Amino acid sequence: MRQNYPPRINRLWVQSFVALGLFALSSTSGLCTQVKQVEVDGKLEAVIPPSLKTLHIENPYVLFRLDVGEDGTLFDVMAIESNHRDLIPDATKTLLAAKFLPAEDNGTPVRRRVFAYVNFFDPEQRAWRMGARVIPFGGTVSDAVERRIYSTSAGRFVYGESEPEEIDKPIKSLEHPRRIYAGENSSDAKGRCLVEFYVSPEGRARFPTAIESDSDEVSIGAALTLLRTRFAPPRRAGQPTFIKVKQEFIFQ
Repeated sequence: MRQNYPPRINRLWVQSFVALGLFALSSTSGLCTQVKQVEVDGKLEAVIPPSLKTLHIENPYVLFRLDVGEDGTLFDVMAIESNHRDLIPDATKTLLAAKFLPAEDNGTPVRRRVFAYVNFFDPEQRAWRMGARVIPFGGTVSDAVERRIYSTSAGRFVYGESEPEEIDKPIKSLEHPRRIYAGENSSDAKGRCLVEFYVSPEGRARFPTAIESDSDEVSIGAALTLLRTRFAPPRRAGQPTFIKVKQEFIFQ
């Protein structure tokens, strides 16, 4: 279930990280007379993988959390829910290939964190509903047997967020680099920064938010350091999951 993100997402991940600390405040302050939400140009749907089409998954989907920039660029993206985790790779490809139209506040493009569904369909079933003479979901005896056997365990592959006490092992850092500086001017910056973020199934930090910070330079240093940090991939009952955590950075 490895998700390969474009290098640009990682580079943009740190840019305007400081602004994210004010995200909740800025999105609710003031009265907006004209607000346009993030839109996608086209449909977010994909063909269901052949290995899953016989499971009769009801409304197969993957729900993503997105951070969409002022120009429609994806700053960050992570699957947060699905009724079968094996749908995530194809859903991710569909999402990253899509074009997003940014949100607007009084006509000005703004950055927003939003949610987006990628839905799946079976071409044979769709054709059958439109009147084509095909048998949806396969029609052989072996297909039926495989469907009955596999469907009994399909519920084990539901994907979603876990609480810290639900995962198999506590989250720990596998690779924690020394402080990374944004530039020469930040080399003397000292202070504290409290960051809230998600640890993805791959053990990477996603959607960081600076909750408290002594300065912008300290926040950027925390973001850069966190970007290079690797965590033990979270698992719940042996299956991939993700959790929300907080981490304090103190630079002296």
